[in-house]
Amino acid sequence: MAPPRKRDSKNRALPENLYPNGKYWRYRNPITGKVTSINKPMAEAIKLAKAANAKLAPLMANDGDLLEVLTGEKAPTVAAVIDRFNEEWLALRRLADSTREEAGYKLERYKKDLGSRMFGQIDVLEIAAYLDQFHNNAYTKHRTLWVQIFDFAAAKGLAERNFAELTLVKQEAEKVRQRHTLEGVQKILSANTTPDWLKRAIRLALLSLQRREDLVTWERSAVDMAKNTIRISTGKTENYATPIHLEIEMGSDLRQVVSECLSTPIASPYLLCYMPKRRRRDQMEAKLHWSAVTDDYLSKQFTKARDDCGAYNHITDKRARPTVHELRALGSWLYEKQNFPTEYVQALMGHADGEMTTYYQEGHEEKAIEYQRVRADLKL
Repeated sequence: MAPPRKRDSKNRALPENLYPNGKYWRYRNPITGKVTSINKPMAEAIKLAKAANAKLAPLMANDGDLLEVLTGEKAPTVAAVIDRFNEEWLALRRLADSTREEAGYKLERYKKDLGSRMFGQIDVLEIAAYLDQFHNNAYTKHRTLWVQIFDFAAAKGLAERNFAELTLVKQEAEKVRQRHTLEGVQKILSANTTPDWLKRAIRLALLSLQRREDLVTWERSAVDMAKNTIRISTGKTENYATPIHLEIEMGSDLRQVVSECLSTPIASPYLLCYMPKRRRRDQMEAKLHWSAVTDDYLSKQFTKARDDCGAYNHITDKRARPTVHELRALGSWLYEKQNFPTEYVQALMGHADGEMTTYYQEGHEEKAIEYQRVRADLKL
């Protein structure tokens, strides 16, 4: 860092780093020593110099230990603020495990990228540049999390304002992924390349309308064949003020696939299970049971089966081909086509309102134009 120049009597009334230059002024960067001419009136030059000093002041205090000696306070680094945000705010939120895990990954990335920086150094210019490396929906999700971090920091006196909130709000790109068709799913179900356990999983998803993470953890003990019911407590709502607990009365098709799951000759606590070809210790320890199907494995095997049978080869962009998640939407639509009321489907899907259920049901067929009959009976 360049040493500051001594102020003489003429310069004493001026802000630090601002000096007269004949009729106009010069500003000397206290970090680089670079001198910049300011060809403006005195009042404007003073205003600019003060703004520059305020912006550069945090950058001059990179030595956290020395700053602590001078101020008596520990320098708040980005990593320290993120740790406090995680412990004092995020940990107290009622979030689904998957949401909490996703946020954890993001926070660790921020600490790796910016952790050693002092939080006061991160202004709107820098946070905007950092967010610009992400695109579409990823940008929106990262920006949302940074807004929460800055909100927390400002509330704790660790930041003057929420600079993340000043960054550009970008409109999310429309979802590329297309909906399933009944013909496409039937092709996957009839293919010899689709494993039997996966066929059961597909049918179970269509008939029960449950989420992927709930399908793979659905226990056999939840079934009561005598009463013809199956119970489930949906994982996504377990931290809600009112969690969703369902006791589903099984129709004939659902009862059939549940019966097939129970008859599978594998000693497993779960309805969906399979016999791994290899049992690596690390893989076994990462699962709830050696026979369990993880949600990630279900997704990957479904994608493989879908492409192996060519069910959606007409969709050239593989990213746009429907995944296991869209089975839930197709099942919801099939219920609607068989004249089940929205309230019935809404209850089965565990939705708090009918609007979300309607969203899942849409997009499976071309909508005809509906003309509303009106009159134009004005007399001139």
